[in-house]
Amino acid sequence: MKPSLTSVRSSLPPVSAISPKSWKCTVNAISRRVLATPLLLGWLSVLAAPIQPVPDKLVVLTFDDAVKSHRTFVAPLLKELGFGATFFVTHKWMDDRTNFMTWEEIGEIHALGFEIGNHSWTHDDFSQPKNAARLAGELALVDRELGQTKAKVPRPVSFAYCGNGFGPEAVQRLVELDYQFARRGEQPEAHYGTLEIGATYDPKRHHPLLIPTTGDAYPSWTLEHFRQIVARATNGQVVVLQFHGVPDVAHPWVHTPPERFREYMAYLKENNFRCIPMRDLAMYVDRDHLPADPLLKSRQPERPPERLILPVEMTATCRDARFWLENMLVYHRYSWDEAARVCGWSPAEVQRQAAELNISRDPTPAKPAEGQVRVLPYPGGREVRRGFTNGNVDFQRGMKASVFLPWDTTSYVVVDLPEAILSDKRLLYLAHTHIPTIWDEQNVIIDNIDWTRETNGSLHFERVLPNKVAFGAGVRPNGGGVDMELWLRNGSGQTLPGLRTQICDHLKGAPEFNTQTTTNKIFACPAVAVRSAGGDRWILTAWERCGRAWGSPLVPCLHADPVLADCAPGETVRVRGRLWFYEGKDVEPELERARTRFQ
Repeated sequence: MKPSLTSVRSSLPPVSAISPKSWKCTVNAISRRVLATPLLLGWLSVLAAPIQPVPDKLVVLTFDDAVKSHRTFVAPLLKELGFGATFFVTHKWMDDRTNFMTWEEIGEIHALGFEIGNHSWTHDDFSQPKNAARLAGELALVDRELGQTKAKVPRPVSFAYCGNGFGPEAVQRLVELDYQFARRGEQPEAHYGTLEIGATYDPKRHHPLLIPTTGDAYPSWTLEHFRQIVARATNGQVVVLQFHGVPDVAHPWVHTPPERFREYMAYLKENNFRCIPMRDLAMYVDRDHLPADPLLKSRQPERPPERLILPVEMTATCRDARFWLENMLVYHRYSWDEAARVCGWSPAEVQRQAAELNISRDPTPAKPAEGQVRVLPYPGGREVRRGFTNGNVDFQRGMKASVFLPWDTTSYVVVDLPEAILSDKRLLYLAHTHIPTIWDEQNVIIDNIDWTRETNGSLHFERVLPNKVAFGAGVRPNGGGVDMELWLRNGSGQTLPGLRTQICDHLKGAPEFNTQTTTNKIFACPAVAVRSAGGDRWILTAWERCGRAWGSPLVPCLHADPVLADCAPGETVRVRGRLWFYEGKDVEPELERARTRFQ
């Protein structure tokens, strides 16, 4: 069954309001996640102050796309005039260093006292549900680069929708990520590309994650038109201005001539307008009583349901609903809400579908026949880590296989096969978003590919990257564990040196073993082992060519990461491994057998 637009929306938590409790949690989260700079501390003090009435002549200045002229011309001019502003930055065009800023130049704008907002990594159309599904990862990549600048730019609290497109899925992601403000375009109140004037921002009518643009600057603007726009900053209304480059050589359709921009800013200064960044709207927003903005349920641009592109994993789940519902509800013990998020249905629709397919969550799953362990594709949707989750944003389920414990059919280890592949210290592949891969650097999206399931219970997949490097893996139940293989075929024209992998065994789903510590683990290449809380059960894994045996106490997880041989064009390299279970207090014989087999 394909998820409908209505069911996709209904599977999302409501965004029409943020409760006082949620708002307090949001403030605490911001305090934890960004640097306690004087600027930030001042902004947080505003949040605790009483709600202020909007004064006349209040203008929010915003600048999109990280254009070079923002650093060379706009920011110095605004600083001279004493104006505040928000600069929304994206990685999209940064390979053009002539016309767009570097991260360090963005840091310099922050150091001048201006707000840096997030404009995503790829500047994609997040009105499409498929793209909105990866919005968290895109924002995280920008956050990471900002934090690594010399200026240590704090995590943004403001976002601008790319191409001014938005939808309920993107808004919901911003709610979940603690964003406080988001600016949309002039649409739907005004038509794109015209000199029509958009809506002013009214904190009593507009949700702070859907702040309208009053004026979107084009080359055809005149000073008279500009005056007409800013004249609307009265009677509790805020004028929000959207500029791009001043000048904008790369994108001339949104270019503003510098001499004209000087006129605009001079007019604001001479007529005593107050120009602020978006974050400074906080004093005018009543977070305890956010407005029921009708656009929270809308999409811009509008599209019929058949033109919506849904997330790859959601589409695959609904195409094979019987398998995935049984996988989630029976074996992984998902709640109705968790399953709804994966399917894109409402919880009620999940229950109805499960009933029609005679799938019940009540009985405990039976053990597999003939002493085999059960292996299933991990369904996604539920976090696989207990901690360090900000290093596992928007993870792909397709590389993850759940290996169920033989003595507990509801506990499992999630094997990320592989979690990462590196060549010469550059990331060829990463199964989640954390550190930019070579594809992130090129703004290339790598979509999920699910496992292929075989009748004997084994799983396998093959993926071909844009540079024609292919890799794949297999997981096969065998006795009290699973045999695994990872291979890579070099279809590119260059040798791949320094090939390293990370294969992560996540322990969150195995409560006996998921204490966040390393004291219950043994790290001894080619094997690693973790002991149960009772001390008499073990989970072990080992790989050929093990280069590093380790584990994160926060996740918690096990690694016996193999190193692949250098791979010349046309060649294939492969390694084999195993994950298995052992009952008994003395695990040394198991480790010795692993050394004999895999070293």
